[in-house]
Amino acid sequence: MKGFLKFIAVFVSILLLSAVLAPVLYDLLPFKFEKIFNRLVMILAFLSIAIFVRVGRETFVHYGIDWRKDSAALLRTGFLTGIVVLLIFTGTEMLIGNAYWGLRDYTWSRWIQKILGCFLTAIVIAPLEEFFFRGFIFTSLRDKLCRGNVLLGMVLTSLFYSSVHFIALRRPAIGADPGFMDSLKLIAAPVQSFADWHGVWPAAIGLFLFGMVLNYTVVRTRSLYAAIGLHAGCVLYVRMVGYFIGFLEHHKFLLSSKKVYDGVLGWVFLLVIGFLLSRFLKKAAAASPAVPKA
Repeated sequence: MKGFLKFIAVFVSILLLSAVLAPVLYDLLPFKFEKIFNRLVMILAFLSIAIFVRVGRETFVHYGIDWRKDSAALLRTGFLTGIVVLLIFTGTEMLIGNAYWGLRDYTWSRWIQKILGCFLTAIVIAPLEEFFFRGFIFTSLRDKLCRGNVLLGMVLTSLFYSSVHFIALRRPAIGADPGFMDSLKLIAAPVQSFADWHGVWPAAIGLFLFGMVLNYTVVRTRSLYAAIGLHAGCVLYVRMVGYFIGFLEHHKFLLSSKKVYDGVLGWVFLLVIGFLLSRFLKKAAAASPAVPKA
């Protein structure tokens, strides 16, 4: 419990420091205030890990980022499974009339810019989020708060992962000259989204399921690389599909949107991804070394 309280104290400190620094950096950097705040939280979290965690060979093993003989195969399996299943999801949406072919009218240079941007986003977001959520957060909760209870650690991590994404689902009004109070609005955004449960709970369930699938791949393989591949493939799909396919979003709760995770049909396909990975990754899990306890 002492370790958990320390974790909470550090996390609250990160939020408050980000709230103070974000308005200052907003005047210096050409980015949206929300993006600056979110990136500050991520950067400060990594700095905290670097400060409080003794880095050695066992550290990389413990957090699932040690490079093994099967790491490239895990990356590839996660990436291709996510892409293929979501392509089938898109085909299903088109068959039932909820999506249609709608190629954007871009110049070649614009297409190259868009595609490179999608790949860069996937390459950056997936490793960062997987190390933070599935590496650091899951491992810390499992070992310190849940006392080795893997399932409880998975559930708590996925709830945290889902709630953090509410910041993007409900964006508070930010003034033209944002200050500390605007930072606090961003911190409170997930809680406010819970109050608007009828508008966000379908997406919350989908993000929770996706988090559970990602956690499951980490537990099964004792490595982050399958989860990184899957996350990268899904981010790439969601970023790119709108350039080729139009979604009508009729009966969104049942049929979902291009985000996949915000409706029943998308939930089914997320579970399909988890089922397929449970098959594809079975051999890798059996051959993986045990993760040492902290």
